[in-house]
Amino acid sequence: MKPFAKKRFGQNFLIDPNILRKIIRTVVPRPDDIIVEIGSGKGALTDLLIESGAIIHAIEIDDDLIPELECKFSDKSNFHLHHADALKFDLSSIKPANQKIRIVGNVPYNITSPLLFKVFDNSDIIDDVHFMVQREIARRICALPNTKEYGILSVVTQFYGKPAIAFDVSPKVFRPMPDVYSSIVSLKLNPKFIDQEFQDYFLTTVKTAFGKRRKTLRNSLFDLLKNKHGECPVDLSRRAESLDVAEFIKLSLWICDSKRRE
Repeated sequence: MKPFAKKRFGQNFLIDPNILRKIIRTVVPRPDDIIVEIGSGKGALTDLLIESGAIIHAIEIDDDLIPELECKFSDKSNFHLHHADALKFDLSSIKPANQKIRIVGNVPYNITSPLLFKVFDNSDIIDDVHFMVQREIARRICALPNTKEYGILSVVTQFYGKPAIAFDVSPKVFRPMPDVYSSIVSLKLNPKFIDQEFQDYFLTTVKTAFGKRRKTLRNSLFDLLKNKHGECPVDLSRRAESLDVAEFIKLSLWICDSKRRE
């Protein structure tokens, strides 16, 4: 019996060859690339990635899909299959000494945010990311300040790189068909800070500010601002949704530096 899509894994298999080729044109895989494909499914996109000559590390969690992938690509020297949960997989285990990896995937909607945060945690070893995600989430990732979609995911993603929506994808090209449209989001990683303590403060500041997004920063960040002295570089009477990424960086640096001086 052929493997079927499993709801618990959020599986929707892409079947349209035109969309598959369009994804390849967006990714532009090169022979010297090391590409991690998250959720290979039945191998439709995997096949085209392998054709590029790039070294492909496919991560697939579904037991029932592993035999099909092994059978289909066992003779390809540039294909490596990892039967694993992508959220738990150690990306550094496949990274060579002097090269960054690229990530591609048709991401199940239920793990999009945690998977992005895994990418951010490994931003020092990742060159770029091309994910197919729910269109609504793609809009949130790329949202600008003072818009309804702008929030934690927008700020944190744009801190680590510059995301862009390459194109939208109709639910009609999947089996089974999802209830929503999807989008291909491309993100070129460009880590600005290697200071882990600052990055921790940045994430805490952003999450706390948006946790009470209708309150002013002075109120939403009350606990973080305790005992902070000196002039804050950001007007604390504003709300989180009005700050761009650069302003969140300034605010987080001030909070971090103030903490160090205590």
